[in-house]
Amino acid sequence: MLKKVLVVDDERGVRDSIRMLLKAKYEVSVAASGTEAVTQLAEIQPEVVLLDMRMPDMTGIEVLQRIKAIDPSIEVILVTAYATVDTARKALRLGAFDYLTKPFDPQELESIVQRALERRTDNLRRSATLEAIQQDYRTLRQEVEMAKHQMVTHVRDTIYALLMSLELRDAYSGQHSMAVLWLADQFAIKLDLSPEDRNRLRRAALVHDLGKIGIPEDILNKPEPLSPSDQQIMQTHSRLSEEIITNVEALADLGPIVRAHHERWDGNGYPDQLVGDAIPPHSQMLAICDTVHAMSSVRCYRSRLPEHVIRRELMAQRGRQFKPEFVDAMLACTLISEIHQAENSGNMVLTSQQIRLVLGEQIPGEPLPTLSLTGKE
Repeated sequence: MLKKVLVVDDERGVRDSIRMLLKAKYEVSVAASGTEAVTQLAEIQPEVVLLDMRMPDMTGIEVLQRIKAIDPSIEVILVTAYATVDTARKALRLGAFDYLTKPFDPQELESIVQRALERRTDNLRRSATLEAIQQDYRTLRQEVEMAKHQMVTHVRDTIYALLMSLELRDAYSGQHSMAVLWLADQFAIKLDLSPEDRNRLRRAALVHDLGKIGIPEDILNKPEPLSPSDQQIMQTHSRLSEEIITNVEALADLGPIVRAHHERWDGNGYPDQLVGDAIPPHSQMLAICDTVHAMSSVRCYRSRLPEHVIRRELMAQRGRQFKPEFVDAMLACTLISEIHQAENSGNMVLTSQQIRLVLGEQIPGEPLPTLSLTGKE
């Protein structure tokens, strides 16, 4: 099939001359004005346009711009008897392939048309290759997103299964993690944490006691205070929690938080005896929420502590076990009363859906899902 060439010139003699010179090799159409050329463009679908620079209705530059707006792949050769350097530069900048000066040599005409067609072929080939690459990239991105979603789902389900396993071994520890999750989430709101920091604290609260899976049941459920040797074993649970979650890439950043949630402000905590602000901030917040719920709940070796006693104990540990500002914030809000009332009524429920939402992927800019003590959405 012959390549299509459109000749646009208001002089009939020029149009006919070019058509006679090219018709043996190309399918040549003609137009007597820029308007006619633009109107016929869709019907003719030329690959190359030979365009006169000076016409009464539109200049060659104007027609060039219209052609390129309709189909950038069409190669345009400007034909002029009054070529200037500025005109040539402008034409090339706007996408013209080259220009011919009247009167032109027949061999030069054939050569420039052939080169224009070759460039068009090369450009179309490169465009097709680029489109194929972009399509491959889009497909790859979709596959990566799908794999990422599957990984997050797998991680979420695995951690959820571990939490349920912990609750089967030690009902208190499982329920405690849910209660501390709620407390930590509410405390983060009181402290006006960013959504990112609030989400980190929520996740850390949920998994902070996973290491208790590795603690013997006779120690977990011992009906009296632990002996010194039992306490040493129990204290390994924060390191075990860290080991479990650092092996999960999506949760690995929580490792230092759960490891340090039993450190004390005065340096007498475990496992690393960190002091003051050397303790990660999220660990400090988690520690006070952990302790508030522990005092608010029934343990196998003691009864629930009254609310006034909890407040007194927090005040006594201000600057010792806990950062003073966090004690002040906890005492200034209603969370102690709320968790105490929930424990008194036995109304401590978080649905599996809420737990899975916490373990799921946070969408930037989206609000975090609200957690309810009653399990209601």
